[in-house]
Amino acid sequence: MAVTTATGAEILVEASAKSATDPLPTVLDDLSLTIKRPALPEGRDAVAAAGVWVGVLRHIGAAKLNYWGLPDLVENGRLLISELVTNALRHGKGPEVVFRFIIGVDLIVLEVDDGSPGRPEVRVAEPTEENGRGMFLVDSIANSWGVSEDGTRTWCTLAAPASARRGRRHRGSETGGRHGGGN
Repeated sequence: MAVTTATGAEILVEASAKSATDPLPTVLDDLSLTIKRPALPEGRDAVAAAGVWVGVLRHIGAAKLNYWGLPDLVENGRLLISELVTNALRHGKGPEVVFRFIIGVDLIVLEVDDGSPGRPEVRVAEPTEENGRGMFLVDSIANSWGVSEDGTRTWCTLAAPASARRGRRHRGSETGGRHGGGN
């Protein structure tokens, strides 16, 4: 499992570059959504207050993966979105959580910026613990994951199956020019 400190766009470039002269990777879709963290009284769980966003983002992620011909990635994509966004809501300290979902021809990048310099840790939770498995699942399912140098962004990747790559390269041109851009 590769763990680096790159950001979503840098990950696409890094993963697809075979040499310094290779062209930039093709980005099919790039969505960014901001969740304003609600002001909470002491002891109130941010996930309980803003947790509806986890379900909304899972739904959007599944729809985008299906749209781009990646139904085999929907289950893992939904799980990774749940874990990253829930961790950001629960442990982040910033006034907002920014979720980014990039679909490239060969690679999908999920990125969450929670505004907090705290770094997530992979740990094995005890069987009786209700929480603590999020980054263990991310580490197990994602092709790679990492954290920005300042600790505010956590990201992970999924590789697009080779069979899906052929049919997705120009899908946007068939539908009136929907090439990424957060559609």
